[in-house]
Formats: sequence, structure tokens, C-alpha cells
Amino acid sequence: MATSHTRKVVLTVALILLVQVVAGLVIFWRIESWELRGQFGDMFGVVNALFSGLAFGGVIYAILLQREDLALQREELTLTRAELRRSAEAQEKSERALSLQAEASTSSAKLATINALVAHYESQIEPLQLRNFMDADPSLLRLRELTEKKEFLLRLLDAEFEFVVRDEIQP
Repeated sequence: MATSHTRKVVLTVALILLVQVVAGLVIFWRIESWELRGQFGDMFGVVNALFSGLAFGGVIYAILLQREDLALQREELTLTRAELRRSAEAQEKSERALSLQAEASTSSAKLATINALVAHYESQIEPLQLRNFMDADPSLLRLRELTEKKEFLLRLLDAEFEFVVRDEIQP
């Protein structure tokens, strides 16, 4: 498309130059003296002034069109900036929401892990609680260790739950 446009411009310029050369040669061959040639050229002074004025008007018109186009471009840039700002704000909100979701998922995983460990220790404690032990029995020591671990996990579970509830209340 650019080559087609360039080709048209080159052909137009070549055509104008050809017409100028042919007109100059015709005037040179048909009119014998330089005085008559000068008078013939002066006949077109008005036309020359007219075309010069039209060219100047065309330049002014082109400047006005460019000014209008630049104003439209500035307006478009302003709208684009506003849209980019809104997009960035939405992306930041999305990032915050994903961060909160990740924190909630981590807390949920911690709670589930602690619950699973508590259930595991309870399953080991239950058969031991049904038995009667002597004071020096190693199973009694095992029961105490398991009970302490279970109580520690329950305190940890309570602390994690309080942390989650506190975060839920405070935005």
C-alpha cells in the first residue's frame, strides 16, 4: 500500500515536470523574441498569485487539521491513562484477594493437620486408657506422653483458631 502511494506521488511529480518542460519548449519555439516571451509570461502573473494564495491556504488548512488531530490524540491518551489506572487498581485488588485466599488456605491446612494429629493421638490413647497400669509400666509413660502431645496440639489448635478468627474480624 505504501508503494502504491509512493508510486502515485512520483508519477504526479514527473507529470508536472513534463508539462513544465513541454510548455517551456513550446513557448521558446513559437514566440521569436525575448520581449514577447516576457510579455507572454507576465500574462500569467495573476494566475501565479492565485495558485500561491491557494497553496498558502492549503498549508493553513493542513495545520488546522493537524491541530484538531493532535487534540483528539491527547484526549485518547487521557482516556487510555484512565483505563490503565483502573486496570492497575483492579489488578491490585485481585492480588490482595489472592493473597488473602492463600493465607486462608494455609490456615485451613494447618487446622486440618493439627486435627489429623489430634485424631491420631486419640486413636493411640483410647486403647491405653482402658487398661490398668502399674506405676512403673512403660505403657503408662507412653499414655502420658501421648496425652501431653494431644493437649499441646489442642492448645496449638485453639491459638490457630483465634488467629484465624481475629483476621476474619479485622479487614
